Amino acid sequence: MVETARVQYVFLDVVGYTRNRSVEAQSEVVATLNDIVLKSLQELEIPIDRTVLIPTGDGIAIALIDVSGFDIHLQLALRLLGKIANHNSATADKMRQFSVRIGINENIDNVLLDINGRKNVAGAGISMAQRIMDKADASQILVGHTVYDVLRQREKYFSSFRAFSAIGKHGINFNVYQFSSKDSPGLNMDVPTAFAVKKSEPAKLTKFVAYYIAHAQTNRDFLQSKKNDAARNYAATVLLSFIAADAEEISDTPVHEDASVNTWGAGEETFEKQYLHYASLEFWVICRLSDLLASRHLNTYSEYFEGADFMTNFAFVKQSGIKKLIDEWPEIATEFRLKPTLK
Repeated sequence: MVETARVQYVFLDVVGYTRNRSVEAQSEVVATLNDIVLKSLQELEIPIDRTVLIPTGDGIAIALIDVSGFDIHLQLALRLLGKIANHNSATADKMRQFSVRIGINENIDNVLLDINGRKNVAGAGISMAQRIMDKADASQILVGHTVYDVLRQREKYFSSFRAFSAIGKHGINFNVYQFSSKDSPGLNMDVPTAFAVKKSEPAKLTKFVAYYIAHAQTNRDFLQSKKNDAARNYAATVLLSFIAADAEEISDTPVHEDASVNTWGAGEETFEKQYLHYASLEFWVICRLSDLLASRHLNTYSEYFEGADFMTNFAFVKQSGIKKLIDEWPEIATEFRLKPTLK
């Protein structure tokens, strides 16, 4: 039976979980984080039967179901950061030091039993909590508008938040609010990187373009073999764009939800068969669609792609593009085993 309840979420993950960290150290970091979460819940006297803990691999989604305290989720987040700061101060091994980023949200969501017969939650609240967290840097706390609307009315939290407009999947805008307090150990009050881009600096690759570059480079040899196909560059741009959009969708979809993918043959056909499918489409249609996708996602980064006949060829990536991907999205570069070519 599905019931609804007021659920407060504290969604967190370890920043740079696999970066320069052994498998053994990764396991110890997760164990330490689990211990800190359980001790913090106990110290705040949060009833265990009103708590759902959802592991996410390198983090935890904490759901508090009908728990009293208008700011209990924020108090829990601050306690976690303080304990993590104490752990890092007492730990000499850099691989076993860690930081988390935190997103807080609340909503009226569904409380149900999962396939194992354990209590679980589902709804817009937990999905948004993860998207809010994704905009934070290490040791930062971002909250959603439902949390902000409650806390900003309390004297304790006057002038404790600054607002940012975030862009989520499919270009949807939503507001997030960064919590700041000089009296909170371990709290990072710098402006989140997601909102601190300087216009004078080269634009950072979007996650979409990062996945686009990774897939383009992975399939470079195949695309080069199709040099005699008149539609190659256009079909490649369309196919790589669909694949990149699916990869971004999968990476951004909460672990308890199914991602929606749109590429023809996704998960079933090889890249070669997918290419042949898109290359067989009406030539002028594929050309127009390629231009629209490039205008929407790729033109800003044209300097990182090769040129052909006085036009940018988005089928092939320059080494500068590979380097930029490695520098700005190391997790994606590692996933695709991309390394800069030595000259």
